[in-house]
Amino acid sequence: MSQQFQEQDKPPPNRFDKFINYFLTHKHTRSLNKFVHRLGEDFADFRVFVRHVDTKRELLIILAVFIGFSTGGYMIIEGWPMLDALYMVMITMSTIGYGEVKSLSIIGRIFTMGLIIIGVIVASYAVSATIETLTSEEFHRERRKLRRRRQLRRIKNHTIICGYGRLGRSLSQELKERGALAIVIDLDPQAVESSEKLGTPSIEGNATNEALLYEAGIERAKALVAAVRSDAENVFIVLSAREINENLEITARCNFDSSVSTMKRAGADVVVSPYKLAGRHIAQQILTPRVTRFLDGILQFGQEHLRLEDFIIHENSSLVGLTLKEAQLGVNVLAISRPNQGIISHPTANTKLLPGVEIVVMGQDEQLKEVARLVCG
Repeated sequence: MSQQFQEQDKPPPNRFDKFINYFLTHKHTRSLNKFVHRLGEDFADFRVFVRHVDTKRELLIILAVFIGFSTGGYMIIEGWPMLDALYMVMITMSTIGYGEVKSLSIIGRIFTMGLIIIGVIVASYAVSATIETLTSEEFHRERRKLRRRRQLRRIKNHTIICGYGRLGRSLSQELKERGALAIVIDLDPQAVESSEKLGTPSIEGNATNEALLYEAGIERAKALVAAVRSDAENVFIVLSAREINENLEITARCNFDSSVSTMKRAGADVVVSPYKLAGRHIAQQILTPRVTRFLDGILQFGQEHLRLEDFIIHENSSLVGLTLKEAQLGVNVLAISRPNQGIISHPTANTKLLPGVEIVVMGQDEQLKEVARLVCG
């Protein structure tokens, strides 16, 4: 009996409760989540505006005090409710002229005349300051940065290039030609602008700052290249990147041989010395010019040239269990690496493709794209 009485006492759900229950139990929950996420991004735009309007803080305080004072004036002089008084202040300051909310006394009319003169001045200045803020170059620059951050959040399996000097610029161009995604971090605004013009998303700032690494999506990245000029900064970048993402493939540039072991201990998978590589290449060009030209032709990123690629066979791949002869990959398989078994440099036609096996192949772009599709399943 008491339970029935409590159920009767319970108020019926209102429309808002029904609306919430509907979205919590209905298939549109995912749409609601997307809407909330989009609303959060739009609110970020509003924060940008607020941050710039904050420079007009004194104006905002004066405007708020004036509206509060005027509202209180009507409440005291005419005895109006607060909503009526605030409405009268708004239509008076905006010069809309809908008419008086209620009949005004003589003192009320005098008060309104003063409100019109002062209110119009304050409101006009507030509008002009807002327009000035919204049309300022700084405001639009911040909005562009915000849009860029949104774009960066959608990128994954990319390479983060720290430093857009000669090495970083060349690397960025090569990755772009091969259709790989990259994000550049550089301290020089001109370098960032140059990278953006070439179509590579860029972030201005010091790559040793972990916040910028997170902004570049280091958790979602495939690889990172520390290519700033200072070995010490490269070591710091490697340390930070390895701490954030243990599975990240990290390549570091070094200028001095003494830095190689330090970068390795910091967590770099590969340490590259541009000067050593250049010296070795020139020596090969002098001693074995024909071989060097052949290899350059293979490694050159052109449409008609052959390329070297490596792939890992996934568990769901249709190639699992097949031999190289049965797989009919259409490319030259140069080597196969099995987990914990080393590298087979000359695989035979009867070599089986198993999950986790890495294959090194040579072929043209279209052939390599087909192999990439097959190994993933």
